[in-house]
Amino acid sequence: MKIVKLTFFYLAIILLALTLSLAGVRLSISLGIFALIAVGMIYRHIHILYRTNNMEQVDQWVKNHRKEPIFAALYASAYGTKEEQIQAIDVITHHYKQPAIKYNYLFIKATMEENLGAAKVAARQIDREPLTSYALCYIAALEGRSADMRSDKLTQPWMQPAIEAIYAYTIKDQAKFRQFADDSIQQARGIQKYALIHNFKQMEDELVKA
Repeated sequence: MKIVKLTFFYLAIILLALTLSLAGVRLSISLGIFALIAVGMIYRHIHILYRTNNMEQVDQWVKNHRKEPIFAALYASAYGTKEEQIQAIDVITHHYKQPAIKYNYLFIKATMEENLGAAKVAARQIDREPLTSYALCYIAALEGRSADMRSDKLTQPWMQPAIEAIYAYTIKDQAKFRQFADDSIQQARGIQKYALIHNFKQMEDELVKA
């Protein structure tokens, strides 16, 4: 499907180039038009991935790109079982060798499997802030160590309220969980917001069942 879309895109560019050439448009102007199109496409991608609050756009993007490992994991978090989410994470950790990606997802997998020992090992190897501090604060929240679950290194505005939500989940305070989860979601954008929405929903479902 991706190849078909790319084929149509390049055909459209070629046709546009021919049309401009036949219309006598100067080469410099044609190049400027193509540059604007390229910038517009790049900006749209960046906006959907990192800036938008429109979760319908993000959901459609995730569905369209779910053959790519990271988006497959996001798709599984929204539509799959816990087992399918773990399988998707396994694909990521085998596909990506960069420590910040590999160990961040190993950390996520370990927390899903409630293996705090493995989570601590993975957290220490992420080696990129604020991800390392977020993982360590996350573990502190899961262990109920409220004095250790706050850090000035949590520079993304959604991070600290997310940790507070994890602590509320740990002590089974549903009202506080919802308060901090909503605060974290409100502060996030793009695929991060999408991930938080679905991850917190799963946790809230577990709280209700408990």
